[in-house]
Amino acid sequence: MIKINNISKKFFIKNNEVQALNKINLIIEEKDCFAVVGESGSGKTTLANIILGVYQQDKGDLWFNEEQLHKTRNLQQRKLIQYVQQNPMSTLNPKKTIFSTISLPLRIHKIVKKNELEERVKQLLSYVGMEPEFMVRYPDTLSGGQKQRVAIARALAAEPKVLILDEPTSALDVIVQSKVLNLLLKIKMEFNLTYIFITHDLSVVRNIANKVVVMKKGIIEEFGETKKVFLNPQSIYTKELINAIPTVLDKEDMLKPK
Repeated sequence: MIKINNISKKFFIKNNEVQALNKINLIIEEKDCFAVVGESGSGKTTLANIILGVYQQDKGDLWFNEEQLHKTRNLQQRKLIQYVQQNPMSTLNPKKTIFSTISLPLRIHKIVKKNELEERVKQLLSYVGMEPEFMVRYPDTLSGGQKQRVAIARALAAEPKVLILDEPTSALDVIVQSKVLNLLLKIKMEFNLTYIFITHDLSVVRNIANKVVVMKKGIIEEFGETKKVFLNPQSIYTKELINAIPTVLDKEDMLKPK
């Protein structure tokens, strides 16, 4: 579905050259839950922004099915890949009702007629486990988990094929994290979506992703099926990341790579 071919990207910060990505090659298949992991500065968010069309790569090319994607994209190309950001507290316009927020992509992409907007917003809220009464409320009246559900509903409104989820649970407490992750898995199955899951949390990756790429300083350290990477990591860096996962039981510690 998505082919990333030899992509490189540099930034210049205070006259210093930073190689954010260096010759990245990946194929993300349809219906994958594809995790991109690494420390801050590893290049994972830069990669996500290139897939979204926020940044233009310096070298290489990007394909969606048989169509090459550039930074400048038409309306149809933009609707195919949607984004759920890290912090639900800051991603919703505080001056807009939930109805206005979710209905915006419906209007931009002309998904439904004007007289059908309210019913469609109700439907989208139901997909994320929220009642119609939330339509008239403002973001500051919602909990963190509710805000993230609204952000997911807004992303679904465009009827995308791919969702990029950038640390979607890191700003939530542990119980709410679990509920949002379960919701995301349910939505993925219902809508036959492909996920690109950007995270530093390998414990989340182990439970949600079928494939994982480990990045460090703009290069790929390791790539493979999640189970194989966790059971038999080939990279020293991957082993360090897995060993850093917090555990409760001695049995869990024994499963970590040596």
